Parts: sequence; C-alpha cells; structure tokens
Amino acid sequence: MSFIEGLMQFLNSIIGSYGILGFFISMILQAVVAPIPGEVVMMAGGAMFGFLVASIVGEIAGCIGATLCFFISRKGGRSLVMRILSKKGLDFADNWFKKYGLWAVFFARLIPLIPVDAVSYGAGLTAMSFKSFIIATLVGMLPRVFFYSYLGELAAKHVETMGIEKAYLDALLILILAAIVILACIYLFKKTHVKLKE
Repeated sequence: MSFIEGLMQFLNSIIGSYGILGFFISMILQAVVAPIPGEVVMMAGGAMFGFLVASIVGEIAGCIGATLCFFISRKGGRSLVMRILSKKGLDFADNWFKKYGLWAVFFARLIPLIPVDAVSYGAGLTAMSFKSFIIATLVGMLPRVFFYSYLGELAAKHVETMGIEKAYLDALLILILAAIVILACIYLFKKTHVKLKE
C-alpha cells in the first residue's frame, strides 16, 4: 500500500466516523499542524459527501485554518513559525513572497501542490492586513476546492460503473470549468483593486 493510499484510508476512517464534522476538523488540522496535503482531504470529502457539500465545507474550513495560521505567526513571531514549519518551510514562504509580492497568497491558493500552510504562516510575518489576506484566500481557494471535491466525487463513482467515456468527459468538463473559474477570479480580483499590503 502506498503512502497516499494509507493516508486516504486514515482520512476516510475519520470522516466516516464523524461525518461532516470530521471532514471539517480534518480540513482545519491539515492547514495548521498536519503534514497532509489539503488536496487529499478535499478529495476524501468529495468522495464521501459529494461535490457541493465538500466544496462549501472545504472552503469554510480552509479559510478558518488559514486564519489560524496567519494569527499564530502574527502573534508568535518568526521563532514560533520556524518551530512549526522548519527552516526549509519558512525559507519557502520568504522566497514565495519575494517572488510574487502582492499576489503571493492568491497564487498559492490557485496553484496545486503549493504548501498553502507555509504561505499562510508567512503572510502573518509580513505587514499584509488580515482583510487583504482573507479576501485573497477566499477567492483563490474556490477553483481548488471545486476541482478536488469533484475529483473525489468522480473517484467514488468508480470508472467501471460510469463507463470510461463518461469519466473522461466529466474530467474534461471539470478542467474547463476550473480554467473558467480561475480566469474569472483573476479578473474580479484585479477589477476590485484589492491592495495586498506587504
């Protein structure tokens, strides 16, 4: 059994035992303390509860987790964050903010497999306002949450029972939808002139 398969079984057991509350708590914990990719948790939620419920719960819980990271670093300072993230994680966050500046949080939510917890902790160490941080988090997370929730639901339906052609068509449609949502989010983000203060 691979690490990912074992991780999925563990998450499924928590979510299976505690339902939506287990999924909600898992999403917050993975953001704050657990070395578990949020994508894996979102897929598990999508498989258990379906696309719509997992998307709503995942978005809310993800924002709460990001908020906790932000204020832990803002109140605890760099030394505390280094103990949580390690020097490597903190260096990643520093370089990410140097590279993307005002857009760092927004891009971290959009791009898959970026350690968003490191970016959330890193944001708390900058002069960025919480309002700017949470707006970038809310908007940037939407495409990611939708995409992985849907993939989880699709996996739960089993390719064999759906038919291979239907599965490929659904995957293609969700990729197109994700691209449209990402472009719309970027457009709205620029149009509203949200100023992220470093």
